[in-house]
Order: sequence, then C-alpha cells, then structure tokens
Amino acid sequence: MKVLIISDLHYEKRVFKGIDESKAWDWLLTIVDYHKPDLLLSCGDWGSAINPNEFYELLRRCLVLSIYGNHENLQVLQALHNIKGESHLPILMEDGKIYNIKDLKVAGISGIISEKRKIKKGVPRKSPEEFIEVAKRLEGKNIDILLIHEVPYLPQIFRDIRDSVSSRTALKAVELIKPKIVVNGHIHDGVKVYKFNFGALYLNIDSSQASRYYLVMDEVMIKVYRDLACITEFKWKGEGEGV
Repeated sequence: MKVLIISDLHYEKRVFKGIDESKAWDWLLTIVDYHKPDLLLSCGDWGSAINPNEFYELLRRCLVLSIYGNHENLQVLQALHNIKGESHLPILMEDGKIYNIKDLKVAGISGIISEKRKIKKGVPRKSPEEFIEVAKRLEGKNIDILLIHEVPYLPQIFRDIRDSVSSRTALKAVELIKPKIVVNGHIHDGVKVYKFNFGALYLNIDSSQASRYYLVMDEVMIKVYRDLACITEFKWKGEGEGV
C-alpha cells in the first residue's frame, strides 16, 4: 500500500507574501496523479478555499483521512465522505479513533492547544487536559502513524520554538502514545526529522506553496519529496514486517 502525507496545504484564493496560494489544489492533484497513492493523510490546515466540487476530484483518486488544524473551512471538511471503498468513511478523523487501513493503524488528534480561547474563526482549540485525554486513549495501542497539528517541544530541531504549555503538552502526548511515526505541520520550516529515544520517527512537513514538501511511504520506506523530486528517505519497518 502506498500512502501520501501532507500538512498545511493552505489553499487560499490570494497571493500571500509573494506566493500564489491559489495554485495549491492543482499542485496537490498533480502529486496525487504522479504517485497514485491508495491513501492520502493530512495533518490539517487545508485552507479556506476548499470546496466539495474540487475535493471530490481528489476523492475519486484515493481514500482521504485528515485531522483539522487551525486554518480550516471546517464545515466543508465535516460534510465530506470518501467515495472509494465500501465504508464511505468521513474525511475528518475522530479524535482518538484507530483507523485500520490494510492493517496500518492510523490515529490523530485534531487542533491546536489553547488554555483560554476555545474557538477562533469557527475552528475549535483544545485545552491541554483535552489533548492529553485523547492521547491516553491511544496509549499502548501500537499506533503506526499518529497525525497531530500542534508542534511538540523539540528545540533540538526547532531553534525558535517557544517553551510553552502547548508545545510541552504535544510532546507529552507523543511520549504517551509512542507511535512508530508521528507527523505534523503548523510550523512552516520546510521539513524536519527527529528520532525519539523510544524509537518513534518524527517528521514535520510544510506542504504550502512556499515549501511544497510531502511524504510517500510504503511497507518499509518513507520518502520525503519536494514537488516530484525525492530528497531523502528512511526505513521505518524491517523487511517482512510491513503493513
């Protein structure tokens, strides 16, 4: 099975800091047509310009599962269902639910963390307690891929990351769940890779038009792409242990 993973597509009908974000959707369809994944996973921040008509062009190509971030058209995401396969799964993943896709165990925690603000531009935030409550439901469940949007406190790779309740909570959640792979976005810094001491491979990716990074993984390898060029790859499972 081939899986394509994105984060922070930021599809908007505007030019932002010199970048034409209206090209994001065509770019996404281009990489999907090139790789022909069975499953597309997103760590959120699709952008406000997503719409059902264009989204179903994607859904005709592959299964899609996504958490939400903090820049979303949440009404569209909540209304969309997959049309590939028999189950017609909702696009938007349930917090803490384990999705078994051809024996690949995928889970996610949507949103960013806020101690005060509960909702902004129609997108909910989670309190630290709510975030950890979801993480505890996934503890010990042998998750293959964990999708989050909030960035864990990893000053080893993020030089300017704030030591905050949000980043510390995200780090604690990952340490509780101990997935094989954890992917997120939110910080727009190209691509970052880190190996936790308990063995989890962490990847932070930026799929916006400013960076255009994404991941392609199969039963053994994860490859980091920019546009259609592979820039690096990692083994995530031994031979014979694939999904």
